[in-house]
Amino acid sequence: MTITSVTPSRTRSGLSLAARLRARATQAALYVVLILAGIAFLLPFYWMVLSSVRPKAEYYALPIPLFPHTLSLENYQQLFARSLFGRGMLNSTFLAVVSVILQVAFCSLAGYTFAKLRFRGREALFIGILVTMMIPSGVGLIPNFIIMARIHWIDTYLPLIIPGIANAFGIYWQVVLPIIIPALASLAIFIFLSTWNEFLGPLVFLRSQELFPIQLWLSVVAQQGEVKTPAVVMAGSVLASIPILILFATLQRYFIAGLTAGSVK
Repeated sequence: MTITSVTPSRTRSGLSLAARLRARATQAALYVVLILAGIAFLLPFYWMVLSSVRPKAEYYALPIPLFPHTLSLENYQQLFARSLFGRGMLNSTFLAVVSVILQVAFCSLAGYTFAKLRFRGREALFIGILVTMMIPSGVGLIPNFIIMARIHWIDTYLPLIIPGIANAFGIYWQVVLPIIIPALASLAIFIFLSTWNEFLGPLVFLRSQELFPIQLWLSVVAQQGEVKTPAVVMAGSVLASIPILILFATLQRYFIAGLTAGSVK
């Protein structure tokens, strides 16, 4: 009887130990995969920062060093000397902030209307909004340009701000959430990123260099002066990434809560 009572206990203990070992091995493998994925995602950003502080003479040096031998700010100096990059930063900030404020305000109204009110044609209007979301923005570029030219909005910021307010009704439904603050924070990040990275719209509607946002100035810098100066463009890309990183770091808690609030009951 003693043998039969001890053997199952050892068997259960052995199975429990094996299960714990498998769980730890699975967790360790998961951490390894996440670390490798994190390195893969951070490597391009690290390369951009590294290239921006390397002297021009060392940019094409082989083998590529993981750490720069010397640090130099000459690329940043050339960036501001060859363009109105600081003005472009201010222009992009103005466009992004105004777009975020107006679109978040209209999105909140639209979201409340569709979520809480019942009126005739509600379903048809909502379907119409969803249909417009499926149409690529480039399809309406020429008609929009003609309309903006006829109302004398070319070379102003109005074509870059006002149409976004109309699109906000559709964008809102990508982040409709039961908690309003995470929803608006998520929406604000999406709008800011979209406006900050906008290139085609400013390229079509703006003519004066004083109004150029940062993405247009990056294109101008890439085409100015010597052909082989990608390090200067890297410097501009680093500066262009800083506001996005600050915004996401500030609203990260609300952003994650906004994306997951409606997924778990």
